[in-house]
Amino acid sequence: MADQDAYFRVMNAALKHPEGRARGGESCVVCGDPVPQTAYWGHRDRRVCSVHCNSLLVRRYGRGSATVDAARFAGAEVLVGPRPNPRTTGPRLFRTVPDELVPIEWEGYGPLPGDVIERYGIITRFQLVDMPATFFAKKIVISVAETREHFINGANPDGSCSRLEIGAHSPTGERHTDSLNHKFTINGVLCEWRREHITDLQPDGVDYFTWECTAASPVLAPQYPPSMQSPRYRTEMQRRKRISSNTSRHERRARSEARIEQFDPLDIYLRDEWMCQICGAEVDQSILYPEGWSATLDHVVALSRGGNHTPENTVLAHLRCNLAKSTN
Repeated sequence: MADQDAYFRVMNAALKHPEGRARGGESCVVCGDPVPQTAYWGHRDRRVCSVHCNSLLVRRYGRGSATVDAARFAGAEVLVGPRPNPRTTGPRLFRTVPDELVPIEWEGYGPLPGDVIERYGIITRFQLVDMPATFFAKKIVISVAETREHFINGANPDGSCSRLEIGAHSPTGERHTDSLNHKFTINGVLCEWRREHITDLQPDGVDYFTWECTAASPVLAPQYPPSMQSPRYRTEMQRRKRISSNTSRHERRARSEARIEQFDPLDIYLRDEWMCQICGAEVDQSILYPEGWSATLDHVVALSRGGNHTPENTVLAHLRCNLAKSTN
């Protein structure tokens, strides 16, 4: 499937308030009530006071309402732009790799015409077919098993499978009513159609995309999750969560004039080589918060004294060292 994240990035960029994140007390752009200081940071970026007002703002965006600045929307679209299919190879074989975290090979938005998928010894080939103008889909992707059993999906503009499922068909073209539950035999092996869904990152690490297809597989083969994530995607989502949680937590403690930057605490820990900058001892990476010897961020100039939440003003410290410093 084509890049999913771009639409939401356009929307987020368009709905961010031009004067920046609300710190508390600014007027909600929807109802005019004050935006609470404790509101979710995404809502404060948009300057809305509640989940309800955020939903109304998103609806206005979807309707193209004049209350959403057209210039901001246009600028956001240019900023994001179309994302090409990240695939770099031509027709190829996608194998089963049972010892990997994701047990199947993938690349790009899905298999293209000429590709071959092998799943636990069962082969599926793919064809792209143009449909008559009277058909509800302009193009379809046909997953063809060795016995000519086939499964039909709609097609994306690049020729990969869309989420439209037209269903399983017999070698003679008759549609099976049980679709993905339909069983058939290939070389004496009972098989079924399986939907593959893997979320991965674009090469630049900004947006995500999804590999999707339908391929034949033995019924007794290990079942992989209906929705899988690449290791790279998981690592990036964990990094973004750390940044968001770290920023939001410290912003609530900072003075209104303080500068709040978004950064990954792990980058600070690596910069300080996992050495506590208060006691000078090593910080054990395996010890997790809130244990006393776990890793924390210490502000050189405390937030309560007007310090900024920036990489330059933060260092690695044991939690107990950090707390002891705070009481002095």
